[in-house]
Amino acid sequence: MSKKDKYDVQKFTGIPVETDASGKYQLKFDQNGEAKLHTWRTGKHTKGKFNHPGQLMLTENNLTVVILKAEPMAFKDRHSETPLQRFLTVDVTEDVLKQGLVELKE
Repeated sequence: MSKKDKYDVQKFTGIPVETDASGKYQLKFDQNGEAKLHTWRTGKHTKGKFNHPGQLMLTENNLTVVILKAEPMAFKDRHSETPLQRFLTVDVTEDVLKQGLVELKE
């Protein structure tokens, strides 16, 4: 593989979100009342740019996810994670971000 085929890979930990009645993003909880943390990575065709935790991204299955943590990932390890489709230019509110970060620490 040539150098130009390589790209920077970042791993993102996040929680799926859904909109409430007023259109605000909230963490999505399962039937047990738990928010599930998942990981994704940037792919060769990922659109947009990561700016900060609290930003939303779209997965390849069109799931909207709030990014809680970003970390570098070795290019060779990239196949262990699912690539994400695009970064959105939308953020969750401060309280939803805080709620997500609590989940991340547990």
